[in-house]
Amino acid sequence: MKRFVSILAALALCLCLAAPAAADAAPASLKFNKPEGATDGTFKIIQVADPQDFILSCQITQDFIYDLAKTEKPDLFVLTGDNVSTGGASKLPKFLAKALVWLSVQNLMHVFDRVYKEFGIPMTMVYGNHDNEAGPSKVSREEQFEMYKKHKCFLGYYDADADGGTEDEQGQHYGTHKLAIKNSAGDADAFNIWMFDSGSYDIGGGYSCVQQPQVDWFNSANTARLPSIAFQHIIVKEIWDILEDAAQGDPGAIPRKITVDGEEVTTYIKLPDAPNVTGGLREVPGPGGRNFGQYQALCDGGVLALFVGHDHVNTYQFKYTDKTDLVNSPCTGFGSYGDIDLRGARIITLKESDLTTYETSLVSFQTFYYFTGHPLRDARLKMYQSMGTPATLLDWLSFKPLLWVLGLFDK
Repeated sequence: MKRFVSILAALALCLCLAAPAAADAAPASLKFNKPEGATDGTFKIIQVADPQDFILSCQITQDFIYDLAKTEKPDLFVLTGDNVSTGGASKLPKFLAKALVWLSVQNLMHVFDRVYKEFGIPMTMVYGNHDNEAGPSKVSREEQFEMYKKHKCFLGYYDADADGGTEDEQGQHYGTHKLAIKNSAGDADAFNIWMFDSGSYDIGGGYSCVQQPQVDWFNSANTARLPSIAFQHIIVKEIWDILEDAAQGDPGAIPRKITVDGEEVTTYIKLPDAPNVTGGLREVPGPGGRNFGQYQALCDGGVLALFVGHDHVNTYQFKYTDKTDLVNSPCTGFGSYGDIDLRGARIITLKESDLTTYETSLVSFQTFYYFTGHPLRDARLKMYQSMGTPATLLDWLSFKPLLWVLGLFDK
């Protein structure tokens, strides 16, 4: 135990020494960008889903986020849960569990501090099911939220009207909030971003969901009915109203295990073959077990789209004319499972001249860095794919110096 504490202290010291200085001022209000001479204002969001790292974030993920900020110049980063994975701290004493969660959050936020300091790009986040698996009695959602709040780049906040009374097996939901985007003139709110904490696990042991008080908060806070989009970790239960039954061998069909008359059987599902459906389905979606009417409220409230993560290899987008679009983004991090051709981020662009729609695309590590034709970059990606977080040490000793010498890595 003494040796472990010494290692922990050394890690904390290294992170503190490596952390960039915080900015002097809090982020300015979000607003549409309209450069001089431009005919339209825009607002760009990059969604980062499921980094899911513990203590030492994968360096390749941090490099990717920084390089995206530098090249895409978004106006906001949004993290949609499983930002850190805290289950490894669940069996430790409380003070050690809290220290390890703090280290994980600080390391994750290191790149966003740098992005904010260099480019002025803020970020916000909501939790996923892995974020507080250390246990609410050791590190509550509230305590972890305070760790994020100490970073100047962070725009999230706690709203008691949204999250009060949302108890489930893992404690209260925490950090549900709304961000307004002002018009390019900066004199009026033009668009809303809704951030929902979809919880961890419900009392039945399945995944949780957005609770009734959060739905009531949304309805009361949405009286202006501004155009908007929403983000959360876990997909809504209505996904099962959209997916179709399939037969084994059907194009795009994937297996799903269900219990029938007490026995487990395998059935098959697929995306509907329809013009409003794009992207892919590679794993069975994992919505919460209960339904408090959130999706219907979003549809009634005029929300354009709900963006989620959680299912690491799904990329589907259901577009509607009369309902809220459902959009799943693949994982960004290497701390858990994922497919090598999908790991990346989602870019969402809003245009001030037409706020009834949005543009979105996925950018993977492979396509962003043009790995084809660069064996070292391809080997680095495969190393992380195989090793996850432990690859960071080997990366610093091998690939990063080589890539820098060859001009393929600039930091």
